[in-house]
Amino acid sequence: MPKQYGAIEQNQLIEKARKRSMAIQIFLKSGVPIRGKVIAHDNHSVFIVTEQGQVLIYKHAISSLSPSRPPARKR
Repeated sequence: MPKQYGAIEQNQLIEKARKRSMAIQIFLKSGVPIRGKVIAHDNHSVFIVTEQGQVLIYKHAISSLSPSRPPARKR
């Protein structure tokens, strides 16, 4: 089965956020935004901690994701 387009980039962003303990914002296909820090992830899910508690999100439910704050500019 071929990999879905964008799956590699999605995993790279999630892994970078986990290693740097960065907050990310995930928009679900239902339109619900979720902000938090990634604790763990695998091929099918992302486990994050939000202000309300811990959340397990299945990757097929993710519409888009981005860092909660813009990356620092290089000088």
